[in-house]
Amino acid sequence: MGLSSMIATFGNTLWFYFLPIYYTEVFGASPLLITTIYAIWSAIAALGSAPAGVLADKFGRKSIIVTSSLISAASVFVFAFSNIFLLSALALALAGLGSSFFKVTYTLVAESASFEKRGTAFGTFQALQSVASAASPIIGGFTISRNGYFPLFIIGGILTLLAAIARILFIRETLPRSLRRSGVIKALGVGEGQQESIELSSKDAPSFTTQFFSGFKKIVGHKALLSLVLIYSLYNLLVDQNSPITQLYANSALGLNVASIGILFSAILLVLAASRFIFGKLADKIGRKRTVLISWIGESTFVYIFVFAPRGYLGMALIGITFWMLFGVMDAPAINAWVAELFPNARHRGFYMGVFYSATVIPTVPALILSGYLFSIQPQLPFYANSALGVIALLLLIGLKEPTNHELE
Repeated sequence: MGLSSMIATFGNTLWFYFLPIYYTEVFGASPLLITTIYAIWSAIAALGSAPAGVLADKFGRKSIIVTSSLISAASVFVFAFSNIFLLSALALALAGLGSSFFKVTYTLVAESASFEKRGTAFGTFQALQSVASAASPIIGGFTISRNGYFPLFIIGGILTLLAAIARILFIRETLPRSLRRSGVIKALGVGEGQQESIELSSKDAPSFTTQFFSGFKKIVGHKALLSLVLIYSLYNLLVDQNSPITQLYANSALGLNVASIGILFSAILLVLAASRFIFGKLADKIGRKRTVLISWIGESTFVYIFVFAPRGYLGMALIGITFWMLFGVMDAPAINAWVAELFPNARHRGFYMGVFYSATVIPTVPALILSGYLFSIQPQLPFYANSALGVIALLLLIGLKEPTNHELE
């Protein structure tokens, strides 16, 4: 799994960080228009996570992960051959569908590790994804400055396709066939690890719509989980490290060209590759909540070194964005482990984790459009507004009791 993710991440990172600049330079798109199509991408990524989880519980984790790779590869090839803005915008939407299906990977990782080592497992997985892609942005930046975007899209599509083949050959399925025999199996008063269950006939089986909304119902009815969803949604609502605002700000406000932006993101990814493993171990050692608190405090502080970097000064921008992103990814292994531990029943874990990711991303859809509007007024405004929301989220997190490993259902 690690090798295929490294291949795919390397290919996608060649072009991903330059996409907002691509829309600006090639199609003359405004910041508001760019954030609008990113909002559509985000909406598809959000709404696709829960259906992907249902399919993963029905057909297994592996088949959905492979499908996500094929969808992602197709989207990159559409980018390569699109010569009109609408088609290129549709390619981003297709990429969103692929990324939403790929979130099933988190379920597979959770099921590959014990409770005590789950944070470390997520950190190691994310580190492997980052380590191979560290050189991608610098290669991408210099390639664009000399040969344009087309070679990057072609190489990215081919590598993503190769990753899909590798996943077909080497991924080990973690959901036993007995739990996905008919796709819809309901435990009746059976504890974790017990085998007694009955299959529902197709006539009695709940519809997909019923299952989908039941997942959201369970989140609303589970106070600790609902609180985590709301707090996690509020933080980084307007701007995060992968937001198009970040790349637009580096390009237009700080005056950095694509080669400099490539250097910027390559340095970041190199630092993050090693740090993710450490942060995963930290989440297992000091707890999920403490790790998230440290992450958010550091992230909120260092973002302004990047924001207030003098125009054209790559060094200060590099220091600021590196530490901003360093603290920004610290919470990822902890959050993923935290959510996985709320769903100890493997039979429905894929679905409920998918619902969680959907529920936390949906609020960012209108926020992305708002961030583009604020950026058009003044480039720093989205960062100011996001910091205000981040402080509220941080205070709410302090008051949140960390859940233990208990059964949600």
